[in-house]
Amino acid sequence: MRVERIEIDSRLCGYNVLAIHDFVPASDFPVFERAYVEEHAPGYVSCKAPLEDLAAVHTLEQAGFNLIECQIRSAIKLRDTFDVSRFPYDFMQVTREEDLNEVLEIAGVTFVHDRFSVDAAIAPGISGNRYREYVQNSFRSPREAVYRLVDRATRQTVAFKTHRIVNSSEVLFLLGGVHPEFKSLGLGVISEYCEFNELIRKGIRRGVTHISASNYPIFNLEIGHLGFRVVATFAVMRKVYPGVRAAKVVRPFRRSLL
Repeated sequence: MRVERIEIDSRLCGYNVLAIHDFVPASDFPVFERAYVEEHAPGYVSCKAPLEDLAAVHTLEQAGFNLIECQIRSAIKLRDTFDVSRFPYDFMQVTREEDLNEVLEIAGVTFVHDRFSVDAAIAPGISGNRYREYVQNSFRSPREAVYRLVDRATRQTVAFKTHRIVNSSEVLFLLGGVHPEFKSLGLGVISEYCEFNELIRKGIRRGVTHISASNYPIFNLEIGHLGFRVVATFAVMRKVYPGVRAAKVVRPFRRSLL
């Protein structure tokens, strides 16, 4: 087992946020926990356990961890491109900071099913700022990319997608969101089609993603409509340590990337 300090989450929350990897329920977890508490003094620690591994879930529960999310890992084979010529939108990679700001505005308000926004232990406002930060990270990373869906008539950014290239044939889908004013227009499907086309042209043949089981719209879209198949499910457990307060003030997000 090992712990990782999550830099973005820690900076926004104002205390150390850790993630436990390679959890082993048969190990002496109290000893492991005391070690990372002594080293990092965390305020929030999360751990993903396979949903079928009840021994792992129960061990974490006994240590004071609570379920905060059921997460689904799904995958899709990318074969044929989609005809998107009838849709009045352009799908383009974000390469300029002025275009990125439009995406950040959407990222800050579009997510309502993530574990940070539903957790009473997390201060209001952190979830939106967190997604802005992760989109910025994708913009800067050479392995990741940010794309936006643009209305041809108004030139307004109406949706966005981010992903990470894993290797020459596989991609990890990261974030995707639609402007709140246009969520009922089917732009999520159009954005997915466009992203698939872009990846297929680059030789990518398999995509993997993770979603919350409570995010019914995305669950139905990806599993029910687009052909994703479930490959694993996880119980996301978290523990809040003394001193963390939900009322913590969150600094407003600054538009400048500098």
